[in-house]
Amino acid sequence: MKNNQFIKAVIFDMDGVIINSEPLWQIAEKNIFSKLGIPVSEKEIKESSALTVIELCEMFYKKYPWGDKDFKKIEEQIVNEVIQLIKTNDTEIPGVKNILKFIRKRDYKLALASNSSHDLIEVVLKKVGVKEYFDFIVSASNLPKGKPDPSIYIYTAKNLGIAPERCLVVEDSIVGILAAKNAGMSVIAIPRNEDFNKKDFDLADLKISSLNLLPHILKIFKIKTN
Repeated sequence: MKNNQFIKAVIFDMDGVIINSEPLWQIAEKNIFSKLGIPVSEKEIKESSALTVIELCEMFYKKYPWGDKDFKKIEEQIVNEVIQLIKTNDTEIPGVKNILKFIRKRDYKLALASNSSHDLIEVVLKKVGVKEYFDFIVSASNLPKGKPDPSIYIYTAKNLGIAPERCLVVEDSIVGILAAKNAGMSVIAIPRNEDFNKKDFDLADLKISSLNLLPHILKIFKIKTN
C-alpha cells in the first residue's frame, strides 16, 4: 500500500472470520461423503479445508470414484447440512458485532465477500445479527471463479466505489489471502491456532490471533480511529 493512501473500506471473509463454521463444514462433509460410501478421514477433511465443495468432490472422486458424479447435488446436500448445524449451534466469533460497529462508526465502507452460497450467507448474517453493518455483500456463486481467483475482491471494490489499494481484507485462509493480494489489497490474516505459524500465511500484511485485536492494529493501515 502506498504511504499517502488511507484505507477507505474493510472487506470481511465470512467462514472462520465472522462465524466459527469451519468445524461444522468438516462435520457435514464427513457425514455426506460417508453416506456415499467414501472412506474419508477427519485428517483428509481438515487438510482440504481451503477447497470449495466442488473441488473437494473432484479430489475425492479421483481417489474413491463413486457412481453418481453429480457434484452440484452433493454440494447442495453439504450446504443444507451446514445451514442446519449453524442454526442449532453457537458459532459466533466473540466480539464480531462490536468490531463491525467500531469500523462502521468511523464511516468506512464495509463489505462481506465469501465463497459460500447466498443461502448460507443469509443464514449466517441472520444468526449473528450483523447484516445491517455491510454496504455490500457478495457470494462467489455470482462470479465465474471463487477464491483464490481475485475477481470476488475486484468486484467488491468496484461495487463499493473504492480503489482496491484502499481496501483492507480480513481473511482466515490461504486461498482468501491470495485472492485479496492478487486484487491489489492489503490483508490481515486470522489463521486457526494450528495454522498460525505456517509460512503461507506470511503473504498477509499482518497476522493476528484474534478478531478482537483488529481495532488495536488498524492504525498500521492508516485507518483513523478517533
